[in-house]
Amino acid sequence: MVRRLHATELAEEAGASPELIATLTQVGVLKPETDGSYGSGDLIRLEAANAFLDAGVTLEQLEAALSTGMFTFEYLDRFHPEPGAPSGQTFAEFADSLGVSPGLVGNIYLAMGLAQPRPDVVMRQEEVDLIRGFLEAWEIGGDEETFLRAARLVGEPARQVSAGWTRLFVEKVSDPLVVEDISVDQRIAAIVGSTERLTKLAPPLLLWLFNRHLRHAIDQANIDGMERELVAHGLVIPGPDQPTAIAFVDISGYTSMTEARGDELAAQAAERLRHLAALATHSHAGTVVKLLGDGVMLHFDTADAALAGVFELVDSLGASDLPAHAGIHAGPVIEHDGDYYGRTVNLASRVAGVATAGTVLVTGGVVSAIENGDYAFDPVPEVELKGVSEPVSLYEATKVG
Repeated sequence: MVRRLHATELAEEAGASPELIATLTQVGVLKPETDGSYGSGDLIRLEAANAFLDAGVTLEQLEAALSTGMFTFEYLDRFHPEPGAPSGQTFAEFADSLGVSPGLVGNIYLAMGLAQPRPDVVMRQEEVDLIRGFLEAWEIGGDEETFLRAARLVGEPARQVSAGWTRLFVEKVSDPLVVEDISVDQRIAAIVGSTERLTKLAPPLLLWLFNRHLRHAIDQANIDGMERELVAHGLVIPGPDQPTAIAFVDISGYTSMTEARGDELAAQAAERLRHLAALATHSHAGTVVKLLGDGVMLHFDTADAALAGVFELVDSLGASDLPAHAGIHAGPVIEHDGDYYGRTVNLASRVAGVATAGTVLVTGGVVSAIENGDYAFDPVPEVELKGVSEPVSLYEATKVG
């Protein structure tokens, strides 16, 4: 059931003045019923109008944009869920009720990429329940750093997806429609329809993806723990006569590239990586296990195939002005639902992390598994690999001739 709000309730929930509500009603942003009450859609439109005003747009400019059809708030309630009921607690009251150190709750909002609510803002019940649940769930971590790290880890991906999808929509949908020879009504209808589909798709899609990735992460942690216990008790998971190989290939300097060239060109680089990885693995009977933003994880049945495929990929990326580096390890793996787990995977990832642009680093497991003489292996100075307790011999692989 849609909640109905009187003007004073609307002002309190949105943190707006009664005068602003009267003005926005007059210019048509807000549309009360005949009894003077407002709906939850008006609350969404009021908060959106407030964002314009906070950004420096004047009421006069806002009114002009609405009167000329340049912009409309009409359909915003179709893009966002109905705001939940207020909790009856201000942010200051809620923070005080949690029994944590002063300022921690506000810092959690900042770590999640959100503005800290004003002390007098009335919290919504859904938000109260989620923040309280977050604190209770991560209390086991024992300190403030745990809370803030957990907040950043969930907030940054959410921000990136939201901002990235919006930029992509503007680039591919709304901006091209502006230059098309169509009426304003046609343009608005096209934008509103596609925006509504995307905003309704995003939450369930993200939840599905999160659950899939969470399952993978838990499986990985459990398998790693089991392998450590087996080794500690003198037991080793048996491997095949010809060990499979896992490779990680990363674009070198991807972060700097993003800063220098912008997100769009960086995204094109990631797409080029995906395309070339598919070609290289297809040529050498390998598989692309998964894409990792600026890198890719590959699986090959043999170390020889892994070296051939990885060199083809690194060379192809270099020819595309995308310097890359790689790490390969051969050994037993655990396969589950098309993904691979275990020490071999972890070690290959760590090896790639210390490789430099244009180089392919391999472990002794790869060197001992190679059957042809197409490659030379030069020992590299010993390095510490994160998460690896014992020294690992590494070699830089090069193609003979």
